[in-house]
Amino acid sequence: MSKNRKIQPLPRNVNPLRGDSIMNTKGERAAPSASEKPRQSARFFCLLAAALILLSFCPLSAAAGFLPVMSSDTIDYYVGYGEPELSASLRGNNEFDKGKSAAIQISIANKGKLEKLTYREYIVPANLSFESIEIFEDYDLVNNTPVTISRKVVYLEDYLVYSQAYGNMTMQKSLAEAEMRIEAGRTTATSLNVKFDCGSPYIEIGTGGDYTFIESIVSGSYTVASVPISVSPNTPAGEYLINVTVDYQYPSNAKMIRSGTTTDGGFTTFLYSDSYIQEYESRHVVMQVPIYVSSGAVFEATEINGTISAGKTKTVSVTYTNVGDEKAYNAECKLSLMYPLSSANHKALLGDLAPGESVTVDFPVKSHSSAMAKVYGVNSDIRYYDKDDRLKIAPSIKLDVEMINPFTIFTFKNALFGVLFLVALSLVYDYSKSRKKKGGGEENGPGQETQMTESEHEIKK
Repeated sequence: MSKNRKIQPLPRNVNPLRGDSIMNTKGERAAPSASEKPRQSARFFCLLAAALILLSFCPLSAAAGFLPVMSSDTIDYYVGYGEPELSASLRGNNEFDKGKSAAIQISIANKGKLEKLTYREYIVPANLSFESIEIFEDYDLVNNTPVTISRKVVYLEDYLVYSQAYGNMTMQKSLAEAEMRIEAGRTTATSLNVKFDCGSPYIEIGTGGDYTFIESIVSGSYTVASVPISVSPNTPAGEYLINVTVDYQYPSNAKMIRSGTTTDGGFTTFLYSDSYIQEYESRHVVMQVPIYVSSGAVFEATEINGTISAGKTKTVSVTYTNVGDEKAYNAECKLSLMYPLSSANHKALLGDLAPGESVTVDFPVKSHSSAMAKVYGVNSDIRYYDKDDRLKIAPSIKLDVEMINPFTIFTFKNALFGVLFLVALSLVYDYSKSRKKKGGGEENGPGQETQMTESEHEIKK
């Protein structure tokens, strides 16, 4: 006896691989009331007008790029495990002297590992289910009974589903392999914003608190950032930590996009597409890189006596004090003089100075005659040997030397002013004398002529 089953066509909205709907179907809902219809119509036309206005301001290609991707248009075959693992380290020497500046090289490496990929979407079709039926073959006349044989059969609708799924398997395999390659890149750190800082007031980071942008760091690779630092001369010896703060993203999941579907006889076939949706997750990590400040002698000019004058050689006395944490052996200082200052002996031996000890030395400083009266900055450099007989350079010291020019009458300006003053005084004297003579002649003129006439008469007599 054969089993009667009615073959039903596969619904259009059913995926033979997953068994779920891949097309949006309209759910049943109650018809709107008469009062709601005008309001819904007005809302619909307002939304339609707004969409048309927005689309009119951009080309069709750009508008197509902003079309949303529905979840029913994507396939997610794999779930990946693993993400970037960042570490920071210092390249080169990590020990620095007091009062020094340097550009340190900090390496940021990615040691992330892809742990595993788990199949989420099964593309291999299930096995066909067979059913045994008894088929009439002959009739036993002796026993007066029919003779049947057992046969395994598969029903038509099951075979069609299996055949369609098997045909889709090849195309979906290409999608799955593409997603596998994309998921393997989930250990790449992208869009890294890196900030360097130090919590100690003795260590200054030259970046000024700004972020350094790094495009990406692939797993198994590294990148190097140059960070300028300055160590204060008063920095206590010991370890200091450079904080490396990194904000970044990594591709956490990929979903393949179906570019379209074709339906034939009620069965859906997937079309191959290289497009996919990439999901990202953000991470915030803080790493620390240690540096060490070595001990050493640090000198200060605790007292400066003496002034200089233009065109003369004066003695300037400087008292040096070791304010560091290490004894200096055979210390020697040197002045760095520039025009208009000079010295016949700009070096002096300080000797051995333990922390807290001081010594005073004299320097003959000559200044040019055209030098201006002001405070001049003079650099003083000191080198010494440490307890292990290693030559070291102490942080440079700036000395403020004041120039004072005493007043003297025998100067070109004073001479010129004196000459001009005498000339002006002579002109004033001559002018006043001429005025006086002219006035006296007008008053005594007639009388004098009379007297002269009388005298002349006496002489004639």
